[in-house]
Amino acid sequence: MHNSRTTKFWDINPQQELLNPADEHHETFPTFESCLKAHGKYETMRFVLRLSPRNHELIDSLKFGIHYVGDISSEVLQAYSTYIHETVHWWQHVGSTSGLLFSLSYLSQTHSNMDELREVIATFGLKKPLKRWADEVLLREGNSAQAKLAKANIAVNNALDVEFYKLYAHSPKQNVAKLVEQQHFESIGHGYHIAYGQLVSMLSAAMDPEFLVLPNAKNWDEQFARLTREQYEGFYWGSPVHVPPVGLHAIYEGQARFVQLQFLNATHAKTPSCQDWREMGYLDGIYVEAFDQFLALSKSDWPEDINDPIIGLFLLVCDLAINPTRGFPLDIESFEDFITDVDVGIRFTRLSLAVVNLPHLRNAIRSYSREEYMEVSEQLTDEAGYDHPLAALEAVSLWVDQSPGLDRLMSEYKTFEFEQMNLPIRVFISHFVSFARDKLLRPEFFCWPGVWMAGERAGDQTIEELWLRHLSLFSDRGDKPGVYPREWPDRDERAVKVMFESFYGTMALYDLTRQWILNDGPFVCDYAWLTENYSQEHANAWANDSFRQIYGVNLKDFEILA
Repeated sequence: MHNSRTTKFWDINPQQELLNPADEHHETFPTFESCLKAHGKYETMRFVLRLSPRNHELIDSLKFGIHYVGDISSEVLQAYSTYIHETVHWWQHVGSTSGLLFSLSYLSQTHSNMDELREVIATFGLKKPLKRWADEVLLREGNSAQAKLAKANIAVNNALDVEFYKLYAHSPKQNVAKLVEQQHFESIGHGYHIAYGQLVSMLSAAMDPEFLVLPNAKNWDEQFARLTREQYEGFYWGSPVHVPPVGLHAIYEGQARFVQLQFLNATHAKTPSCQDWREMGYLDGIYVEAFDQFLALSKSDWPEDINDPIIGLFLLVCDLAINPTRGFPLDIESFEDFITDVDVGIRFTRLSLAVVNLPHLRNAIRSYSREEYMEVSEQLTDEAGYDHPLAALEAVSLWVDQSPGLDRLMSEYKTFEFEQMNLPIRVFISHFVSFARDKLLRPEFFCWPGVWMAGERAGDQTIEELWLRHLSLFSDRGDKPGVYPREWPDRDERAVKVMFESFYGTMALYDLTRQWILNDGPFVCDYAWLTENYSQEHANAWANDSFRQIYGVNLKDFEILA
């Protein structure tokens, strides 16, 4: 560790804390963890980045600025690498197209169903769960009940289609058996059609109501209906379901782990071998599942160490896989190819297989430069039949000049003084656009941040600015429970606080709407994770008030089906 190389550290006080993953149900609150003991995690349905109290303590012991590696303990470096790992998960969820879809699909279960749910209340009263009630009415009354249940079925099916899409995208091998046995499961293509349609509809309402830059999902309906009529594989009920070897979960974790290892590797005077990292516990389980598949599909061998160009290529394949372009931000070009174009696991498989026909790429990533990113991406996407990643980034970067609504939104992003209507969606899409504009200029940093934050490349002032600009919005703290907004030196503290309170003020609505439609039993108002001075009585009142403002009814008045 006595190394003269410098390590660049920025924003040394990230304010995070540990939650016990055993307290959560994985399918309800998917998490992306830096290690199996949860030294850090990103929670996808709470939008918060967390670190353990010990990692808080270690990171807080550093002062802002440039550090010589020899002056920093290995424990502190490991703690900061965990922070980088979790920040990559934040980038995946707010900066990639697959992550934006995955994150906002939770919100879409409310936004896409509000009108139908209000009509269900007016017509049938308060029934929970709505799915079970509608199924029982249909079972009791037969097909004659379909007409009167139309609005209830729309709400239920919209919510379930999101659940099914997330199960398949997240972990296809583990979840496909659950999907095909579900009576409400239509097809993989249908799930992606609904998920993307709800995404662009939400984004349109928040920033582009005239569809000046966004695809208009209503124009897709006839084409998807045609595929169903023609029994095109993947788009009709009972269609065969093809299962990629890995899904979004394994690819996200593999990307974050190898970024973390590239950072740690650059801080070592003597480069550890991959076997060394394996023996230290970094290369096992979910963290190497995608890499193992990449090596098998591309017919490549395990490298000797983390400096091997094959790892740089793997990270580029991950970057390309998690950023589908069709459906969002670009319009659908070939409806028959929609699943292949947008599913992360399928994209990862095809891009890995492309290496077999491009064997020289195994040794192509050496300088981690923009030029290498551009050239290798072009060859991989041409071989796999995908858009070059810069095509989508360039399109998004032009949106501000083409859409007055987005221009206003990006002005809000600069100050964090967001309009209250659709605020969580406005926050997410503005960060996505900012991320895309910066990635267009420096894609190499966002693909290989580990090598740009330690060692010989660590002194780039532009990289420092990019890192600081794209830190997570929300985190926990090491000294007390709750979720907190990050301090932003270029934004007014009051505006940040208002944004934070408004953002999390909607969480009960999203949670309770999903419970109403899908979950058996009474409503559960568990928001202890959100605040320091937690009172269940206050949480119950707050949650009920949030729900009543939208639907005009109280939680206690629901009939809970036995």
